[in-house]
Amino acid sequence: MRKWLILLLILFTIIFLISGCVQQNKGTTFVTTVQYVVDGDTIKIKKDGEIVTVRLLNIDTPETYREKQAYGEEAKQFAKDVLLHKKVTVELSAKEKPYDRYGRLLAYIWLEDGTLYQEKIVKEGLARVAYMFDPDTKYAKQLYKAQEEAKKAKKRIWSVDGYVTEKGFNMSVCLDKAS
Repeated sequence: MRKWLILLLILFTIIFLISGCVQQNKGTTFVTTVQYVVDGDTIKIKKDGEIVTVRLLNIDTPETYREKQAYGEEAKQFAKDVLLHKKVTVELSAKEKPYDRYGRLLAYIWLEDGTLYQEKIVKEGLARVAYMFDPDTKYAKQLYKAQEEAKKAKKRIWSVDGYVTEKGFNMSVCLDKAS
């Protein structure tokens, strides 16, 4: 009987230790200042004394570099107006390793007034809800609601039929309109 008790205790200890090793990052937060805006969905912050690139979770804005897309510069300017040199709370991805394949930190950004930046830019019609994967879905409901409001009001990216797609932004629709 005593042997079984000791064996059971050892087993529980091993399970406890193993579960601690694979425990996910539960959305750790910290306060910092935005140092640079790359575009509407990517910023640079200071973390542990280093400048780190952050990819904002659950949104996609039009590109401003490789292929300039309609509303890309406007999304970037919006991000500058709202975030640049401002104090924000960074809520890390709930993934075990909160980085994307490019080494960018994945995070939600909270403004000093308690507003989720991702929700704000989506409401403005400058971002679409995208890349919604577990475990980073906790704000899905409010982001999709904001997107529906922007769509209904035909704000910016939603003002051109067919521009926003499941895969991103269809510039050919904008080019057709211009000609």
